[in-house]
Amino acid sequence: MRAGELILPLLYGATRAAAVDSFDYIIVGAGTAGLVVANRLTEDPSVTVGVIEPGTDQRDNPDVSDWRRASVPLGTAVDWNYTTTKQSGANDRELEANQGKAWGGTSAINGMFYIRGDAAQFDAWEDLGNPGWNWDSLFPYFKKSEKHTVPSDAQLAGGATYEPQHHGFEGYVHTGYPLALRNSSFASTMLQTFKGLDVPHNPDFNGGDVYGFTAVPQTLDTKLDIRWDAARAYLYPIEQRSNLKIIQGTVTRILWESEKADRSSCGSDCSFARGVQFVTDDGEGHTLDAKKEVIISAGVYRTPLVLEGSGIGNPRILEALGIKTEVDLPGVGENLQDRSNNYLAFAGYMGASASAYMHFYKASDLFGSKITGIEASTRASLSKWAQAIVDASGSSALQVTAIEKLLRVQHDLLFKHNVTAAEILTGVAPLGVELFGSSFWTLMPFSRGNVHLQSTENIHKPLIDPRFFLIDFDLTTAVALGKLARKFWLSKRVNEFTKTQVVPPVNILPKDATDAQWESFMRANSTDNYHAIGTASMMPRELGGVVDPELRVYGTANVRVVDASVLPIRFSGHPMATIYAVAERAADIIKKAW
Repeated sequence: MRAGELILPLLYGATRAAAVDSFDYIIVGAGTAGLVVANRLTEDPSVTVGVIEPGTDQRDNPDVSDWRRASVPLGTAVDWNYTTTKQSGANDRELEANQGKAWGGTSAINGMFYIRGDAAQFDAWEDLGNPGWNWDSLFPYFKKSEKHTVPSDAQLAGGATYEPQHHGFEGYVHTGYPLALRNSSFASTMLQTFKGLDVPHNPDFNGGDVYGFTAVPQTLDTKLDIRWDAARAYLYPIEQRSNLKIIQGTVTRILWESEKADRSSCGSDCSFARGVQFVTDDGEGHTLDAKKEVIISAGVYRTPLVLEGSGIGNPRILEALGIKTEVDLPGVGENLQDRSNNYLAFAGYMGASASAYMHFYKASDLFGSKITGIEASTRASLSKWAQAIVDASGSSALQVTAIEKLLRVQHDLLFKHNVTAAEILTGVAPLGVELFGSSFWTLMPFSRGNVHLQSTENIHKPLIDPRFFLIDFDLTTAVALGKLARKFWLSKRVNEFTKTQVVPPVNILPKDATDAQWESFMRANSTDNYHAIGTASMMPRELGGVVDPELRVYGTANVRVVDASVLPIRFSGHPMATIYAVAERAADIIKKAW
């Protein structure tokens, strides 16, 4: 079959088919970001958009739509089920690395918490060399994407609070609180205990300051009582648009014009994408032409694979894979930043509603009177840490001075700007005698890893190496946080509800556990928190950046990346809210470019 005869299924799953072989824009991935961009670009009926996605429509899958089953989709057919390489900092264990394989991407399988982050962290993006990327410029897009539901009286009694000036009420993404959130004796006890631990109540995490504790909104429709993922938000309401097509398949590489383009955006030696190559589930290969742009929204783990498969990346890695270098860009796949997760569980009587409370801490909360010495000692270690990151990457193309600059920006955020450094999620089950407890993770670990294509024969098997606890300070911070998490459960008020520490058993982590016992527990039990970012970072090329402030891949005229991989530095919120905002802004940037 010739490319011009390609038969593509229509978006809405009808039996009819359309002969199409070109679009104005080709979007690689129907995930959280890709569907936002597809929606906004096709607002213009003269624009055609083709979205290529290996996952499928899951609107009728109760494991996706029922928010109560938030963790059920993990490890199923709607999850890519990746694993990391063996993590030396975690007892050489291979860890699960989840990413959604469905329309809606990871928004279809995640925990749904809608938390943005601290304003100073977004301002740091601009400080890295991205003019116009800061909290004030993103805030309107946070609001544009959101449709917030005001909590009910019962939810307010259960601990929900909000400040209307921080929310949008006309967007596509429904946010709110579960119907099950209601007042209870345990909810009241939790709130009073937080206050007793000198953690301030924060009425709304989404105004650029997440310090303190509160109940957190989630991406769900409170009336229908269902998950509101990116497909339900941005695709289903507009799926009848004739200028939008979803094509099931896996993009393996971008196709290039034989001659370099001369564009002001990237100079006279600029690669111009003419389309993409993709394969269907039966292994048959096809091509599609892009009249204007190729937009990669394949996610933090898959976007680097598409770039490398297209000849964009570190020439040493590409040569080993037998791929001709199209653009020498060694930052592709590097700067992977993720969070490790730990869990404490107790058995006891709750008599409480299903609910989740978040509490965010600063470094000063974790280290108390030691904070001055820790600030100085960690600053003195930055160059050593940068060298360790470069050495672990095995890439001679990475620069220690560049990595050190990134670490210094992060250090300033933690110790000069006092952004939040750690998070605890306290969960309460709706039954009588049941397990309940806390997940906890550090928000801005200094360790960095990478993601690379392992084989041109199988793009579905990436090499994912987050290098958890490569930097010892990350483990030190996690231990300090674990102690705070358990302090909550052992406090006098809450202890009335608890019976036994179940995870880990007290013989593994006794009440008077030493730092060595805590560290041993962390290394043996930490998991991936699935908040990865950075593998195609938006920052200057000399710092290891992959895309410019307009999200265009360096060295190309018409290839952009729009997903979590462009986020250059950690922020305290969960990635989803920020991905929606970045994608909304990216759509405006793309529209203005043409």
